[in-house]
Amino acid sequence: MKGMQLKPEGVNQMRTRLMTTAFLFNCDKILMMKRSADRKLAPGLWTGIGGHIEPHEIDDPLRSCIREIHEESGIEEDKLEELKLRYIIIRQKELEIREQFVYFGKTNKREIINTNEGDLYWISSEVIETLEMPWTIRSMFEHYFEVGIRTDKHYVSILTLRTDNIPEMVWTELIDPEVV
Repeated sequence: MKGMQLKPEGVNQMRTRLMTTAFLFNCDKILMMKRSADRKLAPGLWTGIGGHIEPHEIDDPLRSCIREIHEESGIEEDKLEELKLRYIIIRQKELEIREQFVYFGKTNKREIINTNEGDLYWISSEVIETLEMPWTIRSMFEHYFEVGIRTDKHYVSILTLRTDNIPEMVWTELIDPEVV
């Protein structure tokens, strides 16, 4: 409407960042990326394969995840098994709401390509807890090895602050109430 302000003066609007991340298993190893130190998100930290959801993928994060896996590792879709959404992580970072769709899957392919995003390694699951990684990913792995490894359920987490101002991930099972 003419004369209507969408952004009142002095008010900051939140933006969104939609991302996908994949953790691929091969026997007792997990494909992890040590991000390049010059990356904007998680520089120098260990994480999975992933990136931003493209506009044409907005309603299909799985398609985005498969694209990112191929771009960053060279692993083709037909070499992926049981790639499933396991976690949705939501957090605020300054004036941005970040929503991350995290997939877990398997592959028998061990050969991977080089990428400018970082260096890829097959890491033993026993040493995951020793890696320096984003707090949200560490918390997700703690939840996965405590609860998620024994189930195919989907979980949503929100990064928030406890009453004593300590960060906390609040986990809940994603349930369709119409199906229960």
